[in-house]
Amino acid sequence: MGHHYRKSEFLDCREIAPLMRSQDVTEIGYSNGLTPLKSLQGAYNASEVCNSIIHQDGSVVGMFGVANNGVFGSPWLLGTDKIIETRKEFIPQAQTWVEDMNTIYPLLLNFVHVDNTVSKKWLKSLGFEFIKLDKEYGVGKQPFYQFVRIKKCVTQ
Repeated sequence: MGHHYRKSEFLDCREIAPLMRSQDVTEIGYSNGLTPLKSLQGAYNASEVCNSIIHQDGSVVGMFGVANNGVFGSPWLLGTDKIIETRKEFIPQAQTWVEDMNTIYPLLLNFVHVDNTVSKKWLKSLGFEFIKLDKEYGVGKQPFYQFVRIKKCVTQ
């Protein structure tokens, strides 16, 4: 079986945490001050939808989901360096998933650290826009961009 994603299992957190990308580790440290494992477990528990990205070799290389924040959904993704190897197959799947989530949550909103270049490129490719720079976000008081994706309404 090729690269794909499936519903996450809580144990996936333990597989990803020690191998998490350095930019993701930095981002969660500045954002919430948690370890990679605690951050993944918290995201898993807080998410209405949580999936794991499976490499063709069977390893878990990333987790992503969306947490319900009342009037909006907070999308997130954390992964290992090996996640990049799944991009050709995963990007089209991710685009469909984001469209589906944007139907459930007409407003998708979260924050990304200014130096997380891979995540910012990924977000742009999925149609997210960076709308605000918060110069002192999170426990680390570091610069983060707020990003959004708003479902376009068509009226006739």
